[in-house]
Amino acid sequence: MKNIRDILNQYWGYTSFKPMQEEIINSVLNGKDTVALLPTGGGKSLCFQVPAMAIDGICIVVSPLVALMGDQVNALKESGIKALKITGGISFNELNALLDNSLYGNYKFLYLSPERLQQEIVQNYIKQMNVNLIAVDEAHCISQWGNDFRPAYKNITLLREIHPLVPIIALTATATPEVLEDTISELKMELPAVFQNSFVRENLSYQVYKEEDKLYKAEQLLKNNSGSAIVYVRNRKSTIEISEQLNSLGISATFYHGGISAKDKAQKLQTWRNGAVSTMVATNAFGMGIDHPNVRFVIHLQIPESLESYFQEAGRAGRDGEYASAVLFYNEYDKIYVKQQFVESLPNTSELKKIYRTLNNYFQIPYGEGEFSKHNFGFAEFCKTYNLSSLLAYNALNSLDRLGIIQLSQEFGRKSIVQFLISSEKVLHYFEKDITTSVIGKTILRIYGGIFEMPTSINLDLIASKTGQTVETIIAILKKMERDQVVEATIQITDATLTFLVPREDDKTINVISREVEALNNKKIAQVNSVLRYIENTKTCRSMQLVSYFGETTASKCGICSVCNPKSANLSKREIQDIAKKILALLEGGDLTSREISEKLTFTEDHILKVVRLLMDAEKIKINSRNQYNLN
Repeated sequence: MKNIRDILNQYWGYTSFKPMQEEIINSVLNGKDTVALLPTGGGKSLCFQVPAMAIDGICIVVSPLVALMGDQVNALKESGIKALKITGGISFNELNALLDNSLYGNYKFLYLSPERLQQEIVQNYIKQMNVNLIAVDEAHCISQWGNDFRPAYKNITLLREIHPLVPIIALTATATPEVLEDTISELKMELPAVFQNSFVRENLSYQVYKEEDKLYKAEQLLKNNSGSAIVYVRNRKSTIEISEQLNSLGISATFYHGGISAKDKAQKLQTWRNGAVSTMVATNAFGMGIDHPNVRFVIHLQIPESLESYFQEAGRAGRDGEYASAVLFYNEYDKIYVKQQFVESLPNTSELKKIYRTLNNYFQIPYGEGEFSKHNFGFAEFCKTYNLSSLLAYNALNSLDRLGIIQLSQEFGRKSIVQFLISSEKVLHYFEKDITTSVIGKTILRIYGGIFEMPTSINLDLIASKTGQTVETIIAILKKMERDQVVEATIQITDATLTFLVPREDDKTINVISREVEALNNKKIAQVNSVLRYIENTKTCRSMQLVSYFGETTASKCGICSVCNPKSANLSKREIQDIAKKILALLEGGDLTSREISEKLTFTEDHILKVVRLLMDAEKIKINSRNQYNLN
């Protein structure tokens, strides 16, 4: 067996483990079933990747997150480790080739979506493999009480039947005691070693404020921010609009959502990570698997749909151990909106049956057929054809995806994006060359006002109906305009790729999961209500509220949240001068981190950090690469 510290250093470049990682890895290497319940940023992936590298054989990783699966496989490849993934929507020949490679190609990791375990060919190949470990990522998905419950996760027990002597490691960041107990039972784990890190983040100040002008309040926080920040919003349009507003206020920002290309995502992530822009305005598509230590603020401008997702997103602040803030701004309308979006539009069983039957008719799937068939899918056209409520249809399709009936690709909901690169005068001159280009181009300009200033989502079907041209003609004209450097365009012909995961049986298909549909809807209602209780409870420490939700009842008051320290943002000029004088006097004796400064002074950490930011802004102090402050 190889030395785990040598493996850690050789492939990941680290010289030491994070808390609990080494104990978890040794438990796995001793052949024990193991549960790793670590908060966001706790380093869960290494808990199965390192032991799998230490012993002969291949590790099978089951994950519901197709995008994260791809990211992890790519990261392993970049580290010189052989890994591959098998998800929905690939041909039988491609599936055969991938399974052959995993069996005979000396691969160390095979990532599988839970739906793939239903296939006999996959099971037969796994029987022949020298499996050294079974890793179940996002393990709470197997529990009907868990966030993002997926019935397909129950197929994971097939791996235990095929390889009964191979240890299982279950990993999750968000599990209540009820979910944890259910997860262990459902995975048929035998006397597992359970490693549960405290959810308390002593350096993270959770703050909740009722504000009408939320953007102004965010600006006040961000304008003196010396580190990085994430601003979470609900939809893609808001990411663009708010990043533009922040830039106009002198706060460097960019935007990120699920509809931009992989190339743009990588570029935006890089500019944020290297400090070229300080603030990332994003939907919840941003953050999974991203470990950036120097995030001083995570700001939510809308109410999140669950405390599980909020805790993960807020937890991306302060991973370097230095003081950081997770701030949630809301108003009365937000409370109404979150109920409309996540509760009132939930599809019941009969509505789900109707959508599923309609979907099969749309693609002309014969009864008893369609399993693993893949189709290009235009969501807007689908809703228009059958006169469906787009919000109800959207939630129904996501429910069918989560419940293992269909699989939607990452592009679901993605729009074509266009921005004009030359002045309006030059554009009009360009249009004179061709009548069709002129009709299409001028129609786009009339519909989308800000298309010269920023990348803008466009509706190809709407433009087609306004111009009388086909979508194909519009795409051809846009591509020509891009070649002529008149526009920059990302053309998305369909909203998604849709894969049917089970044969068509209409109502029978949904009847099988009817109890799960009801449980899923009840869970969503309970989650929204928990978030509303959290923001409205102004008596109990914010940190205590959050960690008690995950079963940690022994935590004490944090002293730095908006409940414990409600006036932390209001300092008089005299107080600021007094704190600043003492900080400068301390730094005369040498470089110090913010935590070391706080330990040496009697002021609250929140007050100290506010003054530190003011001193940075006044260029009286600066920060070095070790996150230590010194005199300028």
